[in-house]
Amino acid sequence: FSSFLYGPRSVIAYLRGDGGPGGRYDIGHSPVGSLSVWALFGLLFVQVATGLVVDDEIATTGPLNRFVTNATASAAGGWHTQFGKWSLIGLVIAHTAAVLYYLWRKKQNLIGPMVHGDMTLPPGTLASADDTGRRLAAAATLAAAAAFAWWVGSLG
Repeated sequence: FSSFLYGPRSVIAYLRGDGGPGGRYDIGHSPVGSLSVWALFGLLFVQVATGLVVDDEIATTGPLNRFVTNATASAAGGWHTQFGKWSLIGLVIAHTAAVLYYLWRKKQNLIGPMVHGDMTLPPGTLASADDTGRRLAAAATLAAAAAFAWWVGSLG
């Protein structure tokens, strides 16, 4: 995730059309693309957090609802079902539109590398480390996250 961190100068330079490190921003996310990813992560975090405490007083109660006041649960429900939901949908549409723009207008297939994890790199570019150990660590992280999500869900 450190490659997603760009300072304000990099974002402004990118928007002006200036090249990035080594004159290019074509490896990984661009500064604007990284802002989109961070916005998606932030909104997803808030959406999940509000969903955990929500109570619609009809059929849905989040598993952590008992730890918050009714006012907090109500506010969380308002965010979760309105602004949060529509903001997240809007960001997903914008991100998808950007990927399709790159595919159709710039003739850069960003979808393939996202699916299979490999992309043709410009000459002299160092490839990222991708070995069995890192894949096992990713699988262990996924299993731990799934176990944690199951545990939080069981609290309700």
